[in-house]
Amino acid sequence: MNVAKIQAMYFGLFDHFRKAMIQKNVREMIGSYSDPAFKLTKEQEKQVREFYGPYVKDVTVLFHAFYTQKTGIFSPYYLPMDIYLNHVDEYFNNRAESKFMDNKCYYPTIFNGIPQPEVVVLRIGGIWYSADMNLISEEEVKGRITAETECFAKQATASCGGKGVVHISAEKGDIYAQFEDFLSYAKKDIIVQRPVKQHKDIAAIHENSVNTMRILSLLTRDGVKIYSAILRVGVGGNKLDNASLGGVTCGITMDGKLKKGCYKLNGDRFDVHPTNGFDFEDYQLPGFDAAVELVKKAHPMISHFKLVSWDIAIREDGQPIMIEANLARGSSEFHQFNNGPLFGEDTKKILDEVFGK
Repeated sequence: MNVAKIQAMYFGLFDHFRKAMIQKNVREMIGSYSDPAFKLTKEQEKQVREFYGPYVKDVTVLFHAFYTQKTGIFSPYYLPMDIYLNHVDEYFNNRAESKFMDNKCYYPTIFNGIPQPEVVVLRIGGIWYSADMNLISEEEVKGRITAETECFAKQATASCGGKGVVHISAEKGDIYAQFEDFLSYAKKDIIVQRPVKQHKDIAAIHENSVNTMRILSLLTRDGVKIYSAILRVGVGGNKLDNASLGGVTCGITMDGKLKKGCYKLNGDRFDVHPTNGFDFEDYQLPGFDAAVELVKKAHPMISHFKLVSWDIAIREDGQPIMIEANLARGSSEFHQFNNGPLFGEDTKKILDEVFGK
């Protein structure tokens, strides 16, 4: 056996165990969120197994039972999270390249011409830069940070779910001391940005957080197709809207109106916002059409990533601004809570392509 075959066998085994671990972890997570007493009917289980049987050997009804329990609506087209992560996402997105490109410090270069939050300073590879990518000293960094009254400091990579993101404000005390505290554990590339002033009609939903639209798009030879959109909203006094930090999500119709109710990370549903009582149903979001057009303009700039989840805020002037592009492993569960099966009637077509049918 030559070296190439040994390497292929090694990486094949590694990939197999990696996918098995992902499958195990997400099934355990969904199991912990589910009511064990809830069961699909025999007919519903049959539909799930018949639909997914041609694609995977280990067909489970766990995810379909979870979504049906949480939403009250059954569909065989719900996309199980393990199939999404291990097959669909890996097929459409270049995971190896995402490790290099999914770095917020390079967003202004990659997404040239796409509105983004104003940059205060950046640190790339241990070197400090100004917003226009000129080298600056640590003393200049201190001067720029202390000149701000409020900013967000973020790890440029691996900051999903709001992890590695801190809100720094003069109201909390010495602003540079807060920044130094952030630097004490943020060892990789970082970006510091000024806050986005959101539209008053979106602030009305929850004024403490910048509430963003999460828009899922698929890039094909025929163009960019939008498959789902949700609004992410903070709760309590939280400045961040991430569901992993206790926030909620609400579905958005394709004409920019909010749907009834909202969901937490574990699938718990609320008829209104859980802390301020805001009624989401039929509320018209400003700037939704412009946000969709921004996504359609930005997505072709990163053609190695076909399935992308975009976080878009709406500025006070009604114009969209890109907060983040999730180039791999964008969440599927929030979309399915609020909007039903991720790919709707296109589910079979998508799966046929992914699995080479």
